[in-house]
Amino acid sequence: TPERMIRRMAAVEPTFATLKRLLNKGRFTCWGLSSASSEYSLGVLSYNLMRAINVLGVKGMLARLT
Repeated sequence: TPERMIRRMAAVEPTFATLKRLLNKGRFTCWGLSSASSEYSLGVLSYNLMRAINVLGVKGMLARLT
């Protein structure tokens, strides 16, 4: 339904905008599918770490990692 699509876009779009910002406006700095996939994975990992630190705080994140 249109309402569900709007809700989904509102939840997903900020994530992709942040990833594009982290990946230098969406452009990869390397050539080839394998390298681009690796670069994208690093961007996703950094995004997830940022989110975890924002949710748990630095002390909470360090406590969970050790």
